[in-house]
Amino acid sequence: MAATSPVGVPELRDAHESDRLGPYLRDVIRRRSYIWYVAKQELRSRQVLNVLGNLWHLLNPLLSITVYFLIFGLLLKTTRGVDNFLMFLTIGLFVFQFTQKATTDGAKSIVSNKGLLKGVRFPRAILPITSTVTELLSSLSTFAMMYVILLIGGTTARWTWILFPVLVGVQFVFNLGAAMVAARMTTHFRDTTQLLPFFFRLLLYASGVIYNVDAYVENNPTVALLFKLNPMYCFLTIARWTLLGGSLDGSLVVSALAWSILLCSLGFIWFRAAESSYARD
Repeated sequence: MAATSPVGVPELRDAHESDRLGPYLRDVIRRRSYIWYVAKQELRSRQVLNVLGNLWHLLNPLLSITVYFLIFGLLLKTTRGVDNFLMFLTIGLFVFQFTQKATTDGAKSIVSNKGLLKGVRFPRAILPITSTVTELLSSLSTFAMMYVILLIGGTTARWTWILFPVLVGVQFVFNLGAAMVAARMTTHFRDTTQLLPFFFRLLLYASGVIYNVDAYVENNPTVALLFKLNPMYCFLTIARWTLLGGSLDGSLVVSALAWSILLCSLGFIWFRAAESSYARD
């Protein structure tokens, strides 16, 4: 039987009790300044810990591009159906790593803050949201560098370039959902952080990051449909269209929007369902 409080005395509540959805969401929104502040501080601390500081955010993707270009562009010749493979690869890696890093960091957002969870009552969703915002801020410099690489590589600027930030916003919503799902999974199954690198390695090859999917599935509509249902393939293809031009299947835009809305909504609901357990597990 639930305990009641005397008249005039605030109702006693479990420190780990979750609010109803409406108040919970309002509490998260009310703390948006805190989320923004912590995200900026986290990004700054990463830069301090690295000897090269801000420069490392630029060197890391450049090194990845170099390695993949040497292996898949020059040695394995996966350039079939691609006019400018280096630019094609650059966009693919940057967009893919945006989700990969956000999900990986989000997976650790709860388990790495157990002390805070046990001592302070606040909406737990703030933790994966903050880690996702941190990755967004970290990716802004790499996306800016991507524009520079495109111009240096001879790509002509086009009006669709202004649509890329819109895509980043949609992908950010997708990342929020992925981070919340990964955060809850890691809380109850700690090996999730060990499995994620293998999952994303498989996803990298299944999303057309390093090859042109259309050149290989043009005569296989079933496989082509499976790719269209892959959210990362949708994000990559739309990004390449905005920056390199060409044609775009409108169904990919619908798929990307649907994935982002559904994953963010369902991921939030699933994450919040275990709200009271995060400080205990």
